[in-house]
Amino acid sequence: MKTILTPHLLGFLIERGYTHCLAKTQVVSKTDATVSITLTPVKVKPQLENMPSGYDTYFKITREPMQMACGIDDTEVYISLDLKQSKNRFHQDGAEENMSKGSYAF
Repeated sequence: MKTILTPHLLGFLIERGYTHCLAKTQVVSKTDATVSITLTPVKVKPQLENMPSGYDTYFKITREPMQMACGIDDTEVYISLDLKQSKNRFHQDGAEENMSKGSYAF
């Protein structure tokens, strides 16, 4: 589910332990310079070298997404809440870690 990012929704995600947001940026209209940003919350810090397909960057949830929730001119900011439970996390060296507590990821 994709919905508009609000300060209340962002606060809810922070309370639930999400620390970062993956970001996907798309130009919606070149004429009006309208941009669409889709954020996907995650509980572990992503690595730029190992970003999922389609994502440009990531943000710490208490920084840029907090500003985005208050609104940006000519920019639509959405948050993707299609969260699946991930039981494994991969490290930079390729090692796999089985997470005993369920951590939600994209």
